[in-house]
Amino acid sequence: MKKLFLTGVSLLFALTLTFAQSANPEDKAREKVTKLTEKLTLTDEQQTSVYDIVLEHAKAKQALKADATQSPEALAEAKNRLQETTDAQIKEKLSDEQKTLYDRIIAERPREEAPAPTPVTPPVQPEQPMEPQQPIGE
Repeated sequence: MKKLFLTGVSLLFALTLTFAQSANPEDKAREKVTKLTEKLTLTDEQQTSVYDIVLEHAKAKQALKADATQSPEALAEAKNRLQETTDAQIKEKLSDEQKTLYDRIIAERPREEAPAPTPVTPPVQPEQPMEPQQPIGE
């Protein structure tokens, strides 16, 4: 009975994690604007315009992730370009004081990097054991 209960709880936990990762772009945009509003004290007008920018960013990023034809390096580069464009658009809507704070937020954010290529190492041949040498005078 205990094993059955633990299996059920594990299954529910796994399902929760699966669905938590598939949040829609609107929710992601709302969450990001809420965080930016707290950190930058955005006005209502700024919130609306930043929400539109962030929503477009989230939709574009979701489309990039759905495109399986791109290499991981190209995908990371495209995400970085998209983020830079979004950051520039957001900064246009901010005051000078807010731009300084936003630059700090950008600096603290980790950059999306392409996965490092796995190095190809040639196979190593095992060393041949040396035969014991006979003393010369025997």
